[in-house]
Amino acid sequence: MVFLFRDRSDINLLFLVLLSLGLHFHIWIHPPLVVANESDGLLAYLLLHYIKPLSPLALILLFQAIILSQAIRLNVLMSKLKMFQQVSYLPGFTYIILTALFPYWDAISSGLIANSLLIWILVKLLRLYDQSQPKTLEFNIGLILGCSILLYEPIAILIPVVLFALTIIRPFKFAEWLVLIMGILLPFYFIFTFVFLTSAQPEYRHYLPRLDWKNPLVRPEMNVVLSIIAITVQLIIGVYFWQTQQSRFIIQVRKYWGVLLLVLALTAFQPIIFSAQALYASAIVLTPLACFISFAYSTPKRLIIPNLLFWSALALIVYNHM
Repeated sequence: MVFLFRDRSDINLLFLVLLSLGLHFHIWIHPPLVVANESDGLLAYLLLHYIKPLSPLALILLFQAIILSQAIRLNVLMSKLKMFQQVSYLPGFTYIILTALFPYWDAISSGLIANSLLIWILVKLLRLYDQSQPKTLEFNIGLILGCSILLYEPIAILIPVVLFALTIIRPFKFAEWLVLIMGILLPFYFIFTFVFLTSAQPEYRHYLPRLDWKNPLVRPEMNVVLSIIAITVQLIIGVYFWQTQQSRFIIQVRKYWGVLLLVLALTAFQPIIFSAQALYASAIVLTPLACFISFAYSTPKRLIIPNLLFWSALALIVYNHM
């Protein structure tokens, strides 16, 4: 199975669709849940009031559209930036496997949809390296991030990522930092202005991200524990092969991977920092996680390890949904 996605043939787009339909077989029996917390932003409001009332068939099609669009866009991003030695469809392949592997990632949640915003930010962010006049792009990055926070408050965890990326990708210039920060603050300026003009007692805190520190893994079920173990093993193997490839990457690509490593580190703690959605919020870690685990499928010359990882993940997926 894995060898099919090591090619760069366009037929693999069809294979991605078939893979998603096969791995998410259970949603045809039990339609995907719609999970959101209204305190997390406008996106949650839209999900609860406009998406949740849809028919089961509409929810199934919407879920598949979200998963496939994110997987394909991530794959295109990795290919264009030459993040791997060989262009393939393995990042999208890995992304789809992960969405089916962890029980809390196969629901239509704010965290899952936020991956589209995260990929959009990464597309803009990783283009900064070769920009001669980057201020417009930096302002757009800040503006997208600011609007994304209003849509889904836990995505505020990406603010350190954006600042760090600007530090390592671009030479330090105070004016560029100021432009980026202005872009982040501009949506809040308009929101606060509107609230001030229309409310007798403005509640500005309602629009600011709220931290809620809790441990989401209190007495987890066995399928959750097994899924975490499987993902951790795949990540360790992926990081090992990623390190073996570092010397082959140009400096530009190494910086990109440094940014993705920080995204992985910060988003992994999101369910603890923003615990209102518990483990559903962890879906935002899918994007960087898929990037690093892809090395476990793409780097080994022999297919023993990739096939073992795939079939063990498939067996766990079947176990989780029986």
